[in-house]
Amino acid sequence: MKLIFKTDKNMAAETALIFTHPNEQRIKQQIEIAVQTNGKTITALNALNNRNIQVPIQAILIVESEERMCNLRLTTGEMYLYMKRLKYAEVDFCSNGFIRINNQMIVNIKEVQQFAPTANARIEIILSDGSTYFISRHYIKNFRRALS
Repeated sequence: MKLIFKTDKNMAAETALIFTHPNEQRIKQQIEIAVQTNGKTITALNALNNRNIQVPIQAILIVESEERMCNLRLTTGEMYLYMKRLKYAEVDFCSNGFIRINNQMIVNIKEVQQFAPTANARIEIILSDGSTYFISRHYIKNFRRALS
């Protein structure tokens, strides 16, 4: 893909105009997601010192349910608490490149390195940190849709 940047004094500040070929809808969607998630943060709780911290959304690897709150595991390996239930966290994260893979977990789709089918019509995914998780049959359709 070739990127060409030009400036225009007539355009309003904070505005970018991007042209793509009609056949490149996938690239258009990827650019939209990248621009929307760039700089977005969420407030999480550091359980060690009980302080709130701003975490960049793209640094989050997985969101895992734990009773009435969620654990956030970052790409650096750090763990934080997100003070919402998983079904409410899903609303916050799924519009930012995350996908629910089972009843307990949401993963960052950009961090999926490999996936392969397993027994009982499930899919095993391997994330960028080497951890493996299973996508339940119920969520496979959403996973395939997110990859296409």
